[in-house]
Amino acid sequence: MVQIIRSYYTEHKSVFEKNFAIVLDNFDIEAIHKMRTSTKRLRALLLLIKFLSPEKFKAKRQLSKLRLLFKHAGKIREIQIEMVTIDHYTKISEKKYPEYLEYLKGREHKEIARFLRVLPEIDNKGHILNDPQILEVIQNIPVGKIKKRAEEFIDQKKEILLELNQHPLNYSKIHENRTHLKQLYYLYEVLRELTGQHEILKMKSEKIREIEQLIGSWHDLVNSNSLVNAYLKTKDSRRNKKYKELGKKVAADRKKMLRQITGVLNSVGLKAGAKARQV
Repeated sequence: MVQIIRSYYTEHKSVFEKNFAIVLDNFDIEAIHKMRTSTKRLRALLLLIKFLSPEKFKAKRQLSKLRLLFKHAGKIREIQIEMVTIDHYTKISEKKYPEYLEYLKGREHKEIARFLRVLPEIDNKGHILNDPQILEVIQNIPVGKIKKRAEEFIDQKKEILLELNQHPLNYSKIHENRTHLKQLYYLYEVLRELTGQHEILKMKSEKIREIEQLIGSWHDLVNSNSLVNAYLKTKDSRRNKKYKELGKKVAADRKKMLRQITGVLNSVGLKAGAKARQV
């Protein structure tokens, strides 16, 4: 069973390091995206390792360099997603937003420049993950207790989700829902093998993925509102009617999506508060 954990770790560490090298040598957007995904998978695994291990394993310390990269790469990703979002609204409204797209491109270039400045600094500090320590901790996980502890890990996640959703949803609670669901999705096959459970939280992996992606789409619209408002505060912005209409449309879609999220959480037994706050 320990081999299952070790294999997952080495696989996604390898994906991260491969794409980190690509980005370091020649900036590549797709490599950044893959690097961010492998970072999230490694973070989920390290939290599981911390739960399974009797040793004092500090997952946050191991993730310190990864978090810095994730933060800068995330800002680039948010802007790129907003460009896709605006393309969607352009198609359904037949209105174009060239001034805003130009503003987004300018912000994207600035964030890329910041990201590239951070890369060599992190690379010069040596290994991003303390490989020998992590592998030693994995090796020392008590095999006889793995199944029970992995089941308790799943139960803990369920309890956290139920606690989050006892009261009306707000921004932070929705975001936390997605974080825990995404971690379960990333670890789905590992947890199935460790516990022998056919499904996790009585859901197939595709269902967990569907829910966290729905929340992700809602989150994109929250970011959209922030970015549009930031643009309208610039001296070069043109405060015309179409941007006010865009803001209203985004807000309406966000509200509709929030109702969907509440309904889906209820339908899978993760009961959400009856009245979600409008966020």
